[in-house]
Amino acid sequence: MTWTLGQLRTFVTVAELGSMTRAADHLGYSVGAVSQHITALRKVVASDLFVRRGRGLILAEAGRTLLPRARNILAAQQQAEMAMLGRDFRSEAIVTLGVFGSASTTALPQVVARLKRRHPDIEVRAREIDVETMSASVIDGVIDLGIGINYPAVPLPPMRGLRWEAVAAEDFGIVVPTGRPRPCAAELAEADWILPPAEELFGRAMRLATSAMGINAKETHIVTDTAVALALAGTGLGLTLATPIMMSLGGRGVELHPVTEAGGREIIVLTSPDPSEPVSAVAEVVAEVFE
Repeated sequence: MTWTLGQLRTFVTVAELGSMTRAADHLGYSVGAVSQHITALRKVVASDLFVRRGRGLILAEAGRTLLPRARNILAAQQQAEMAMLGRDFRSEAIVTLGVFGSASTTALPQVVARLKRRHPDIEVRAREIDVETMSASVIDGVIDLGIGINYPAVPLPPMRGLRWEAVAAEDFGIVVPTGRPRPCAAELAEADWILPPAEELFGRAMRLATSAMGINAKETHIVTDTAVALALAGTGLGLTLATPIMMSLGGRGVELHPVTEAGGREIIVLTSPDPSEPVSAVAEVVAEVFE
């Protein structure tokens, strides 16, 4: 087989971003050049590397097989370049960590800082992944491990090629503008609610939570982005639910009133069933940060 480092770099970038257009922007190429790289690589491996899902691209079976090996080849090439400059990278490892909004702001800086102190030979690279697809991203090899969410009221099903461990648990609470008292039962029942889409795990968990509070929430505003939902709640437009970690996206305009009967969520770390030593080391640090 004959491929180029440029083709492999383009392939990895498309796999991580899920789009030739985004990959082209990231690499500074034209979309046509990215397409040519992927087509040439496809001819080399004699199989499709991607399949289309909606507006994006996901890895086909051949792509899932190639991705971790392509990363290793590119890492080895980088290590060789650095070695020529007098640096010893014989034991360096690159680990790709999938994160989502509140996990990025809360945990990532601490994870990176601790790894530098404890495992200076491991470089962690973060990739923002939709939390709803974090499991699939680990299984498909798009990321080495991910920080995800499990809702006990809507638990994740067992998945082949995936292992996960709960590292923290937190309860839902009612989000209101700063200085407002906790709404009474009648106010909760009459209020407009800001909720995520019902087809998402988070949306189903939120609706079960409001039911557990004894109300039939009036779904006035359907909002996917947590930061937007918190901002709208801060204006008094409606009520929503969040957890302490989620509140890191909300700023000073909102505050949280805990409601233990509403249930909550678990922060989980997802890996393959047999992760490498560097991946296990990163997973251990992530778990410590959330303790």
